[in-house]
Amino acid sequence: MATMNDDGKNGRSLPDGWEWKTVNDLAEDIQYGYTQSANDEPVGPKFLRITDIQDGQVNWDTVPYCECSEQDIQKFKLESGDIVFARTGATTGKSFLIRECPDAVFASYLIRLRLKSEANTKYFYYFLQSSDYWSQIMTVKKGSAQPGVNATILATLQLPLAPFSEQERIVSRIEELLSDLDAGVAALERVRVGLKRYKASVLKAVVTGKLLNGKLEIGEDELPEGWKRVALAEITLQIKDADHKMPKPADSNIPYVSTKDFRGDEDIDFENAKHISEEDYKLLTRKIKPELGDILLSRYGTIGQIRKVKTNRPFQASYSIAIIKPLASEVLTDFLVTLLCSEVGQKQMRDNIRASSQPDLGLESIRKFVFPLPPLDEQRRIVAEVERRLSVVGEVESAVEVGLVRAGRLRQSVLRSAFEGRL
Repeated sequence: MATMNDDGKNGRSLPDGWEWKTVNDLAEDIQYGYTQSANDEPVGPKFLRITDIQDGQVNWDTVPYCECSEQDIQKFKLESGDIVFARTGATTGKSFLIRECPDAVFASYLIRLRLKSEANTKYFYYFLQSSDYWSQIMTVKKGSAQPGVNATILATLQLPLAPFSEQERIVSRIEELLSDLDAGVAALERVRVGLKRYKASVLKAVVTGKLLNGKLEIGEDELPEGWKRVALAEITLQIKDADHKMPKPADSNIPYVSTKDFRGDEDIDFENAKHISEEDYKLLTRKIKPELGDILLSRYGTIGQIRKVKTNRPFQASYSIAIIKPLASEVLTDFLVTLLCSEVGQKQMRDNIRASSQPDLGLESIRKFVFPLPPLDEQRRIVAEVERRLSVVGEVESAVEVGLVRAGRLRQSVLRSAFEGRL
């Protein structure tokens, strides 16, 4: 066990020989990125943006290009060992270590950091994944009117710096421990992808009539006996949205649900939704209101999310959501939900998105969606079989999520031990 010195900075002692350092102490250069428009044509170097950094990786094949003078290329060129930070938006603080890259420059919403020789780049980068680092970032974001991290703020962030030889040993130990953990996480992610594919195959089997009879062979355009093709308008009482009025928040028990309140795969977050007055609720329900058994379909923003209303409580849905009232004599609500969630339903939504300043799905297009429809008894059997199969999927998905959460906690435990000198 390393001996702790009496340095109580940040409320924590460090092992002998370690020091608290700021990013500014260790930085050779902190620089904002290049302001230019991205171009899909190869008109210059690759142009790395915040959105190109996904899950700790960059697919350089998909990174666009930008026009750039030779002088600016030299100024903004990325090199092995550079670290770039997202300085604004939802991903503020996210970092990426450049290990190798083609000829590339970095965009203006990124900050590039180059370190002095006293800091091992990987040691520093692993610190940027730790809860210590993120707690500092969150403190900065909460204290800013415009959440973000500029170069001045970045320079003040602190980390515990071990002697250089110790940094190298710690990096080696971190990588040894995390390699097995990463392999486990990759396996869980593969299971999650496989479950999504299985769910899609189950839903596809519903709309081709193959779910209940594995021997049934029909073409994509052929349906089993007794089935028919119908427009959505034929099997619904109403497909409408609420008035396009933005009500003011009020201290009431009446939620005003928007697509941001769609949680998980099935839930609606009523408690954290905006609440509105009874007066506004009455005004907004003159045309239509969501009721038990209705279906909500998001038609702005993240288009195509489906939710079944499972409550009698009064609430209203934003005009960004289509309210669908199934015709009970023709279709079961759960069967219609299955149809809308299937690739047949989702493809019709994608194909009918209206290109505008804010892409949306028109109500008239939704009414014209076409689906295969079996008799009600067959719908009941199909719904029961879908629920049986997907309930098993749900159990496995829950286990996968628990495993991923545990892996995240274990990763932080490894990093915490590393930067407290206990690894």
